[in-house]
Order: sequence, then structure tokens, then C-alpha cells
Amino acid sequence: MGLFEWFKATSSNVMVLNDVIWLTSQAKLNAIRQAVAHRLDQQTGPVAIILVAHFPDCLAELQQLVEQVGPSDSITVASARALKREMASTASFDASLIVDMLVAERHPVPSHDEAVLNFAQSLPCQCRLVHHLSLEDPVVRAIAGEWVDTILKKLGMAEDEAIESKMVARRIRAAQEKLGSRCLTDYPADSAQEWLERNCPQV
Repeated sequence: MGLFEWFKATSSNVMVLNDVIWLTSQAKLNAIRQAVAHRLDQQTGPVAIILVAHFPDCLAELQQLVEQVGPSDSITVASARALKREMASTASFDASLIVDMLVAERHPVPSHDEAVLNFAQSLPCQCRLVHHLSLEDPVVRAIAGEWVDTILKKLGMAEDEAIESKMVARRIRAAQEKLGSRCLTDYPADSAQEWLERNCPQV
């Protein structure tokens, strides 16, 4: 089953896919690059691909990824905090456009992820939204710990295989909400790790 076929309707114009969880950060980036290349190859009409990151270090990785895929007017790399500003031209999006939003991380505070979804829902066209995570992501490590990585490797999960489980996604979401409630502040940072150290020193 293709990546963009795992749909869960959340509004009239947005289809949200299950989180796709990888063992390593490199496997996650490889998968995003492959998904972008596949979408461009399968393009049959107007399409826009928006790669989203919450933190500058991840944003830089996505920008390098786009350079590897090759230049395309269909691809935009955007900061989650600045989606509305960076995508100010969304007024020119017509109903025939299909927007694919690939978010390369979760934020420790769920409201930041909800803001990305709200932006997608504000678009005047169809949008497909998916989060790619890895067990090496600081937020996932803070939520799940290293034991998840150890168990999956013992079960024989390869680096290029992904978890696409609603149950796992729900557990991560619940743990994310618990983590977010323990954060004392919400100061910006250059990375998820720095954000956790500044805002959740007890984690």
C-alpha cells in the first residue's frame, strides 16, 4: 500500500495519514526524499509539496534534501512557526491543486502540531498531511526511551522499515501531551534537544 493511501479524514479538505516512524533519522530523511520524488514522478495535475519542520536544524536537513531531489517549483520548505507568512501566496491556490504536507518531526507541545493541521485546513484546496518521525528524534526519545529501539531491533525490524500503527501513533500522542504538560516555558530553540533542555529541564 502506497504512502499516500493511508488516509484518515479529519476535515473536508485535509486527509491525515498515520505517523510513519523509522528507526533512524537518516532512514526518515531517505523516506521523505523518496516520497517527494515519487509524488513528482506521479504528478498528473497541479501539485504542491510542503516540507515542514519545527526547529531550524531539521529545516536545514529538509533544505538539503530538496537539493538532492533537484529543483522544482512544486516544493517548498517551511518552518511550522512561520507557515502562514512563508506561504502567503496560498490565496493563489485554487481548488484543483493537491497539497502534500510532510512534517519531519513532532513538537514537544501538541499545540504546535495542531497549528500545522489548522494551516492545512485553511487552504482552499485538498491537502494530505503526514508526520515522519524516527526513534532518534529527541522528542520521541523523551517520550519512549531507548527501550523501544532495542525491542524493535530484537524483533528484527530493519532500518529501512517503518512502523505505521494507529496504536503506536496514539501512544506517542498521549505521551506527547503528558510531556507538553510538564514543560515550564515555550522559548524558541535551534533544535528539539535544545528546546527540551531549555523548557523541560526535568525531562
